[in-house]
Formats: sequence, C-alpha cells, structure tokens
Amino acid sequence: MVYKYDFLVIGSGIAGMSFALKVAEKGRVGIICKTGIEEANTFYAQGGIASVTKPTDNFEKHIEDTLICGGGLCNRQAVEKVVREAPAQIEELVNWGVNFDMGAQADRRAAPAECDN
Repeated sequence: MVYKYDFLVIGSGIAGMSFALKVAEKGRVGIICKTGIEEANTFYAQGGIASVTKPTDNFEKHIEDTLICGGGLCNRQAVEKVVREAPAQIEELVNWGVNFDMGAQADRRAAPAECDN
C-alpha cells in the first residue's frame, strides 16, 4: 500500500501536532509516532503550563524562574521568546479545543526552589 501526503510530521508531541493542525487545511498530513498517537511526552505531561496570564504576573519573573530552573543550560534569547509568546500560544491551543484543568491547583506557580536541576 502506498500513502501520499503533502506534509509528513515526525512525532506526536505538541510541536508536531501543532504543525499538523496548522497545515491540515493546505494538504494531506501524515503523522509518524512511536507506537500510538498518545505516546508522547506532551500527552503524559502533568506539570502544567507556566505562563503570564494575569495582570499581577509578569514576563521577567517567568524568564528568571526558567533560567534558574534550567541550571545554566538555557539559551536566554530562546527562553525570552518562548515566555513572551506563551500567552498567544496557549490561547491558540484553547481555540483548538484543548482542555486545561482550571481547578484549585491551576494558579499554583512553581518557585525556583522547587526546580530539579
């Protein structure tokens, strides 16, 4: 059997799935994954998403927390880009129908002391 696709995505994590959703209206998309579509770190992630979502929060705190938790291994420019673009990316995920747990623990923010590095 021969399959023909316009786009071939390797991996079913958030990056691969996001790309697949974005290009789906432009052509046929094939996704290659480990053993099943759910076999990705994104599917098993339980730590939540850290992002500036309220006026009482700010980007600089998130950037510094990420750099501290990264133990010196993070590229500052990459961290700044990811942190500043996170609110728009989360909004896009919500618009796609991703369900986030908004329960009592949803507002809890990890302090740098809780990092495993």
